[in-house]
Amino acid sequence: MEQLEKFFEDLFLKKISYQLPVPAKEFIVKVAPWVTLIILVISLPALMGLFGAGAIVSSYGYFGARFSSVYYISLIILLVQLVVMALSVSPLLKREMKGWKLVYYSNLISFVYALFSVYNFGNVIWALISLGIGMYILFQVRSYYK
Repeated sequence: MEQLEKFFEDLFLKKISYQLPVPAKEFIVKVAPWVTLIILVISLPALMGLFGAGAIVSSYGYFGARFSSVYYISLIILLVQLVVMALSVSPLLKREMKGWKLVYYSNLISFVYALFSVYNFGNVIWALISLGIGMYILFQVRSYYK
């Protein structure tokens, strides 16, 4: 895991020449805990709805059985990501490195979730783009966390 973090650090802080301006970084650090909290609040009702939808679909014979195993594994991955995000809010408010690391892990889990629930090649491309943007922003503000 350390090697992956080092790879992203080299890529987004050394190889990419454009760095965010300091005011942008400070703004991101200030709003990050609140954006994380808003995402959690928005995600919880949707997650509960997905659990209900999965219960309905899994009752449809062969299709439901094939669908439900992948569906529930995806939901478990998504639930783990939301728990990690929830744990990051308090340390982010205190600007602790633990909060940054939890958001980093949440971003990686989000990528795994996207790959696991892929149904076409476009989703893979979108997952890679999302990972790149998320990691770029995350590594731009890393120095603000101690």
